Amino acid sequence: MKAGFIAVVGRPNVGKSTLINKLVNEKVAIVSDKAGTTRDTIKGILNFNGNQYIFVDTPGIHKPKHLLGEHMTNSALRVLRDVDVIAMVIDASQEISTGDLFVWEKVKEAKKTPRILIVNKIDKITDEELVKKREEIAEKLGDFDAIVEIAGQYAIGVPKLLEALDPFLEDGIKYYPDDMYTDMPTYRIITEVVREKILERTRDEIPHSVAIEIINVTRRDNGKDKFDINIYVERDSQKGIIIGKQGKMLKEIGIEARKEIESLLGIQIYLELWVKVKDDWRKKKPFLKELGYVDEK
Repeated sequence: MKAGFIAVVGRPNVGKSTLINKLVNEKVAIVSDKAGTTRDTIKGILNFNGNQYIFVDTPGIHKPKHLLGEHMTNSALRVLRDVDVIAMVIDASQEISTGDLFVWEKVKEAKKTPRILIVNKIDKITDEELVKKREEIAEKLGDFDAIVEIAGQYAIGVPKLLEALDPFLEDGIKYYPDDMYTDMPTYRIITEVVREKILERTRDEIPHSVAIEIINVTRRDNGKDKFDINIYVERDSQKGIIIGKQGKMLKEIGIEARKEIESLLGIQIYLELWVKVKDDWRKKKPFLKELGYVDEK
């Protein structure tokens, strides 16, 4: 038995969460096409061929514009110092950007940690473009212990990725039981699923301005616990969008979230959703601390 922690890092929206969900074959991280979907570190655990791979999904590393962004970037950077290997992900279908180079500079600061480059979304480019991508990597990025080309959405290249990670796992150790695929608490799963359903149904500024908090849990005799959940936004206009005409949008979000939560957790629940306005909450340290988004020095 070998085991190890693998930090999956990259700029926002390169497919880190999709890849981890595919690796673990379970939904451990919410996914959307909006940059900045992941706000904290999330572990996905894969037991395969006698080895245990603990993938640590991280928020996209970027130059923060507010306290929430600072927390997201700091939580990703902290992981780099505490893992067995760093897997940096780039999007093969896009030119290596200043954002990718910013991540690479941070990865290099963990001087003693082995690093692997994951070239994701190769299904979106031609063979000729892939050859050019390899040349671009050699020109713009430095040396890696391995480079793996994959299409995370379809699990193409996953065996090669695991093979590249194997040399960096620690012998004779196991961190989690075989049937465990994430260490995320139940309440966190619930709030993340609600946030995902909002991301799927809204556009523009709404996704980045939403926070979710469970404010009360009522135990029911019928076994279907009731969860009262606040959805926080920054402006009245955003509140109106999420509620929708005659409450239609909010109702649909609740129904979709409840169904997915019940499927993931194997329990039946009630959800009661409320939308509240907290002006500029992403910039307010006391409120971010309540939500668990402030780093204690």
